[in-house]
Amino acid sequence: MKRLFALAALVWAGALYAAPPHQTAATYALTKQGQRIGTVTETFKQDDGRYTLESVTAATGIYALFAKGKIVLASSGEVTDKGLRPLHFEHQRGGDPAKTIRADFDWDAMSLVHHFDGNTETAKLEPGTQDRISLLYQFMFMQSAKGDAKLWMTTGRKLNLYQYKRAGEEKIATPAGTFLTLHFIKQHAADEDGTEIWLAKKRHNFPVRIVIEEHDGGRIEQNLTALSFEGE
Repeated sequence: MKRLFALAALVWAGALYAAPPHQTAATYALTKQGQRIGTVTETFKQDDGRYTLESVTAATGIYALFAKGKIVLASSGEVTDKGLRPLHFEHQRGGDPAKTIRADFDWDAMSLVHHFDGNTETAKLEPGTQDRISLLYQFMFMQSAKGDAKLWMTTGRKLNLYQYKRAGEEKIATPAGTFLTLHFIKQHAADEDGTEIWLAKKRHNFPVRIVIEEHDGGRIEQNLTALSFEGE
């Protein structure tokens, strides 16, 4: 189930919203080929210039018999005039410490340190870099994108530049309600997975649907089922 949760997205340069929520709680249904395979539960908090963020994915139904433990993505860092600036990221799989992937951000030295499989690797930290979960919540701090977008994102193993093309606005229905959304499509090679994301335009650009089209023909969807904001 490794790549089921490798959800890439985008971020753009722009002015900040006046008052992003101080706290959010969201739940998503995870499906593959239309069949429910898991639940994603996420919490975000910001206070006094700092933030914490956690995403927990748990398999459901028959898939719970094969998936050992939960997948946890955790990010913490600062809230700046440009939005979120991660300081530490962790990707935990099944509660096995040996499988934990970490990334540490040194913004003064512009250095990014990856820890995985017993290895430590250092890379140049690009301006605006996000991790796999913080980038989704960076959207709440940004105004609507006016065009295509590029983003540097670390997975905890490597840092890559992602490019997304804006596909317009769409009204979509989810179990949590109907939303007017901004739709973006990741540009990718034929042998790579494709990713699309829909952001709720009137709900702080919060991600309400993510779709991964696997290069081998599989389709994975993450659809919002519940959402709450505090301190808007």
